[in-house]
Amino acid sequence: MRNLKELLKKLSEAPGVSGHESKIKKIINNEVKDYVDEIKEDSMGNLITIKKGSDKFKVMIAAHMDEIGFMVKYIDDKGFISFETIGGFDPRSLGSQRVIIHSSKGDFIGVIGIKPPHITPQEEKDRALKVEDLRIDLGLNTKEEVEKLGIKPGDSVTRDISFAKLGKENIVSCKSFDNRAGCTVLIEILKKIKNPDYSLYGVFTTQEEVGLRGAKTAAYGIDIDFAIIIDSTVGGPIPKTESDKVTISLGKGPSIDLMDRGFILSEKVKEILLEAANESGVQYQTHISSGSTDGAAVHITKDGIPTAVISIPSKYIHSTVEIVDLNDLESTLKLVMKSIEIAKNKL
Repeated sequence: MRNLKELLKKLSEAPGVSGHESKIKKIINNEVKDYVDEIKEDSMGNLITIKKGSDKFKVMIAAHMDEIGFMVKYIDDKGFISFETIGGFDPRSLGSQRVIIHSSKGDFIGVIGIKPPHITPQEEKDRALKVEDLRIDLGLNTKEEVEKLGIKPGDSVTRDISFAKLGKENIVSCKSFDNRAGCTVLIEILKKIKNPDYSLYGVFTTQEEVGLRGAKTAAYGIDIDFAIIIDSTVGGPIPKTESDKVTISLGKGPSIDLMDRGFILSEKVKEILLEAANESGVQYQTHISSGSTDGAAVHITKDGIPTAVISIPSKYIHSTVEIVDLNDLESTLKLVMKSIEIAKNKL
């Protein structure tokens, strides 16, 4: 568990907003380069690792490496920076946060400030917060001072938060567990599987948070017999939330995703996953999601690919205080590896 924890910390604290994944990609490359036979990058920036085995059976395990974040939009005369969101945010979560602007001259910390309650009219307090009303403040007073830092429209912005252990050793919190938790599991799988009798493609995809874009090209470039997508999903319990809204919980194992907006689990693949869970002794949950994952893009590539989506429960997903149980990551790893062994003989 210590290895998982240290790796998850390294990945989740690293920057990598959709379309700007170069820094997280470099970290992942360094983690896996000694455990795979080949690494390449496609035109969408997906990092494709290959462990060579028999071409009679080709497996792709994919996890998206991008995170939600922001992009610099405009710098006003007083040095305040307006921004656009990249990926899905609840505007209520954005105020009073520290952020990091990644410019050509370096990384610079700013804050998304909100008016103090002392000077905020009641009608403004009662009104929903809007992204267009927020600004990033670097503590500078002019547009020229900001521009001297190399900051310009198009620069990516990430949230500034540190990884932390909570009430137990296995319960941790940070930003971007969606989907750095999945990346952590995939890296550990690539390290554990040695000399497979099948060809294994470990793919770290880009731009999932803005439309599954990386997965579409990655899957098309490989003739895959079986695909497993590792992602993160809404986990509970969450205070004052009805149980039918959050149907899976931390500490009870990974979720086998039955359906989302663009994917329905096939009966054949479902049988494989349930058999794998039974044989490996992994506790699992099932889930129907209102969102979508790379599985929606992968399973309809070319003439169709048998695909599973296995998700790690995460509390407060798409915030700076996501929470996961490291035991769920370990269980996900076991379920994925056993599923491949069974799929070889059934697909």
